[in-house]
Amino acid sequence: MNHKLSDWVGFTVRAADGDVGVLEQLYFDDLTWRVRYLAVNTKDGHRHVLVSLVALGKPDWEKRVFPVNLTLEQVRRSPMTNIKVPVSIQHEVDLHAYYAWPDYWGGGFYQPFGYAMGVDPFAAAEIGTETLVPDVRKLDPHLRCTQDVADCQVHATDGNIGHLEDCLVDDETWAVRYFVVNTRNWLPGRRVLVSPQWITKVEWAEKKVLVNLTQAAIKASPKLDPSKPVSLVYESKLHKHFGKPEIADWVVFKLDAPPDAEVYVAGTFNNWNSTAIHMADNHKGTYTATVLLPPGRYEYKFIVNGEWRNGPDNHEQTPNTLGTTNSVLLVGRTATRDVNLHTFTRQPHTDDLPAWGIPSGA
Repeated sequence: MNHKLSDWVGFTVRAADGDVGVLEQLYFDDLTWRVRYLAVNTKDGHRHVLVSLVALGKPDWEKRVFPVNLTLEQVRRSPMTNIKVPVSIQHEVDLHAYYAWPDYWGGGFYQPFGYAMGVDPFAAAEIGTETLVPDVRKLDPHLRCTQDVADCQVHATDGNIGHLEDCLVDDETWAVRYFVVNTRNWLPGRRVLVSPQWITKVEWAEKKVLVNLTQAAIKASPKLDPSKPVSLVYESKLHKHFGKPEIADWVVFKLDAPPDAEVYVAGTFNNWNSTAIHMADNHKGTYTATVLLPPGRYEYKFIVNGEWRNGPDNHEQTPNTLGTTNSVLLVGRTATRDVNLHTFTRQPHTDDLPAWGIPSGA
């Protein structure tokens, strides 16, 4: 379900042995539009800390509580965060090292040919080819806080339409699904939703957001009732009106394999190209790649040193023409299973798994 961020501000963040403080804002990265951290104003009110979603338990929506698997002493000793300045990649590295959290920036970002979205492919390529050592400080973490987008002016292809007022976050995937635009100076009494994937450019310094929509299309869009949750029916009408496909997902493929291996992922999303999507090594035996996938059903396999293998933790498989099987992945809001269960796959180092045949279509 989509939730307005403004409804979450003030939620209690609760550690195993007491309350850490209250949620003040969220941090997300502007390549994948995924929330990465909770920014917590601590109970003493004198410092802010970032808490990764890795540490988050199941939220208690009725009691307005975000439980985290941390202790108050851990939080007390954690690196402090100055929310008035951008968070550097070095601060993230220090934070993840302190808590022993896995990083999320290890893999490159890949976008299937022909699927347009509002990210700079050159910036995405830079993230995929840079390394954290030794030039960690020169990387752009693409990490933004929700205060960064507050009051940003939104411009359609033919003029200004209003300012960003809020954002809607999916409580399952923690993706920023929509920004709420207040059009009071152009279209009084209206609020409209804009998907991050309709954004063509963001000028953060100028607080300016450009979207690939016209004023006329926005004016004629289905009316939004801010007092009610955004339903799938409304989303379908909105996408149909603008002629936009359902929102795609950045899917993280993850696999454990021997150190210094050559690891790739291939599937129906890239015509089984066995060398197009290289999985980055975190030097601890885990390989990752992040791929933008529109909604749909996909078959895929991993290639480890030339050997084709299924994802060990993904039990959704289908036969192929070679007498073996391919892993199956469902992407989309109407998928029957959580997409992350299919994509965060692991292969134990000690398993001597047999090589698989090249799948159908390769």
